[in-house]
Amino acid sequence: MKKDTMQFWTKLMGSPDTHTLEAIIFHTACVFTALLFTCSIVFNYLIGLYTLSMLLIPAVFSVCFVYYLSKFKYKLNAAITIFCTLGNLLFIAFFLNNSGINGPGLVVYLLFFFLVISIVPKNQRFLWMAVNIIVAISLIIFQYHYPELVPVNYKDDLSRHLDLSYVYFFTLIIIYFILTSIITSYNRERLLAEKRAEQLEIANQSKNKLFSILAHDLRSPLNSIQSFLEISMEVEIEEDEKRTINSSLLKETKYTGQMLINLLSWSKTQMEGVNVRLTRLDLARALESTLLLQTSLAEEKGLILTNRIQHNVHVIADSDMMELIIRNLINNAIKFTPPGGIITVSSEIHGQECWIRIEDTGIGIAKKDYDNIFSLHSEITYGTNKEKGVGLGLVLCKEFITMQHGRIWVESTLNVGTVFFVSINLSPRADLFPLHLN
Repeated sequence: MKKDTMQFWTKLMGSPDTHTLEAIIFHTACVFTALLFTCSIVFNYLIGLYTLSMLLIPAVFSVCFVYYLSKFKYKLNAAITIFCTLGNLLFIAFFLNNSGINGPGLVVYLLFFFLVISIVPKNQRFLWMAVNIIVAISLIIFQYHYPELVPVNYKDDLSRHLDLSYVYFFTLIIIYFILTSIITSYNRERLLAEKRAEQLEIANQSKNKLFSILAHDLRSPLNSIQSFLEISMEVEIEEDEKRTINSSLLKETKYTGQMLINLLSWSKTQMEGVNVRLTRLDLARALESTLLLQTSLAEEKGLILTNRIQHNVHVIADSDMMELIIRNLINNAIKFTPPGGIITVSSEIHGQECWIRIEDTGIGIAKKDYDNIFSLHSEITYGTNKEKGVGLGLVLCKEFITMQHGRIWVESTLNVGTVFFVSINLSPRADLFPLHLN
């Protein structure tokens, strides 16, 4: 019930996603002003203020119009200007036809000024305050000099007391809801600002850490290559020694190349420059070339990579993203599996999802590290052959699979092995999505 009320209120006043704080406050003022005027038409008629009742009818339509102008046409400034101008004109008519200072006119005008201050831009507040003071003082002076033109229109003293009580009640209600709206909106904006600041601080810390590591890791292979070239220019190197150095440099270069690919991909996601192209993929064909390449890399380390991806399984995914995800997960398995180990890539169907499993017989991951391995807060790790990793690959896997409406998680046992699961949606009917083949 409370949720339905909040949804109705948000729909009536405007959502923070589509309207500014000033607009929401303005809509609140319009709704309660229209309610006040509507009730006043009936009330004033019952206590004998017939002229005033007739004046309030066009006032209701005017308030509804400016509400529509702001809420649905998004012309807040024009709506506020019309609201303030008509409000002052209406007050003059209200004052002259509702007993002047002997009626509730000044209380109503004070309420109107409160509404105006709540909604007008900061640079207009002094202007409308000056207008309010000038109009109010002018009307009081006018009534003082020409009391016969502002007669007391109440039938009896009871009607006057009822009118004053009625205006007091509605003034209290409107002030309460306007202030509540302002405080609620302010608290919401404050919490959002605090949350954004916290997220920005975490992001900055993560980026500082990442670039600090990258600066070191990129310098290391470049220094090694430079040293090798300098030595080879000055000293005759034996063929066996040269082959050993070349092998070591090749490994460092491969690692650096993969790190740069991940860095570029991650940088694109941070700059919101990645476009997800979801298409209907034949999973086995889409990953075929990636798995062949990774098989060669696994064999270089003395590992067995087995491909058990089911054929004729179609998923909705981005081909390039899926290749990057699987490539990083297999690279991770190769890095942390000692020679002689086995890595198995397979797929399973679970309802409307396809689960891709990357299972290894490596060193495993401690459960306390599960929460951090998909973030830049993870510690620097070294593979079984001292391969260095900063965890950026897993961060990319998490971000890219989320963009494709999928999931990723891990199960592991220390010194036994690790299984990474990637869940992606199965494709619906073929006629809804064309088949994309690499």
